[in-house]
Amino acid sequence: MTAQPSSAGACDACHAEIAAANANSLHSNLWGYKAVIERRGQCDFETTPGVQEGFEHNCADCHTTCGQCHVSRPVSVGGGFVDAHRFRRTPSMVENCTACHGSRISYDFTGEDVAVLPDIHYARGHSCELCHWAEEMHGDGQSTNPSGHYEHRYEVATMPRCEKCHVKEIMDEGHADDPEWNGDYHAAHLEGWTGVELQCQVCHSQPYKNCTSCHVQDPSGYTIEPSVVAFKIGKNTQPQTRGEYDYTVVRHVPIHPDTYETWPLALPGYSELPTWKYASPHNVRRWTAQTTVAGGQSCGYACHDRAGQAPRGFYLREVDLQDELGADLIDAAANAGVVIREADLH
Repeated sequence: MTAQPSSAGACDACHAEIAAANANSLHSNLWGYKAVIERRGQCDFETTPGVQEGFEHNCADCHTTCGQCHVSRPVSVGGGFVDAHRFRRTPSMVENCTACHGSRISYDFTGEDVAVLPDIHYARGHSCELCHWAEEMHGDGQSTNPSGHYEHRYEVATMPRCEKCHVKEIMDEGHADDPEWNGDYHAAHLEGWTGVELQCQVCHSQPYKNCTSCHVQDPSGYTIEPSVVAFKIGKNTQPQTRGEYDYTVVRHVPIHPDTYETWPLALPGYSELPTWKYASPHNVRRWTAQTTVAGGQSCGYACHDRAGQAPRGFYLREVDLQDELGADLIDAAANAGVVIREADLH
């Protein structure tokens, strides 16, 4: 008996095109994790001793197969049928999607933190497939990388973009008198009237979870510092795929120089990548702390700082890379290009 028949080729007889694309999908192979580990570790999964073994032992269970989305719960969260042997065309948001993507995405999307509201799409009854279509989930086979596959989720051509539904051309045509669009604000921040173009979430996301210092344990499991709910804007760390934005929302990722020491794997390239990285929080609202005028203060209070003022507000600043005594944190050098400095203020 085959425990996981979809991974053994049971689906491709009828769904050959989808199965072929899925063979190189990020969901099936975790290429994104591997790419960043290779860069920070200055290693190669195929030739560096211990890396592939450590990854298989600690990380590989998070990949998925056809059946783990359309029949059962993922193995990484215990498995088990979702609805007996019935195949579900659309996976269950709770039993499939957020069963894996729970700690950050579900937390943001459903508004689990009492300090924030649920994502407006969730509040209006929508689930993941509103934005994440089958082509993206299965793999679209459009990567132009020499490797033949995507190495980062933001490279995926069919991934969601706000403009798919909230058409940017509407803003371009000028609707200054339309309160639904607030044309002047969109023109200034999306079209660069101010000299800086912003990712949509800079104005329309709420505080979200940030994590630090994850460590792989042996034989299995992780230790991680408590997460912090916060909101930070930094310089775009993903210009190769999101080059139209100057400033974006950034999230601190759970990495530390000795994260993989039990494999064993050192990270000599730890500072080659920032630890505050481009983020797309799943807690979008039309009105947020950045867009709401309250008590005589508006978005300018937190974003449009002026030289000479103490660092405050939503910008990622030098002070965010220092401890309570003013000493640089271990990842300060990695994030030097992400912080917004006095000279950058608008």
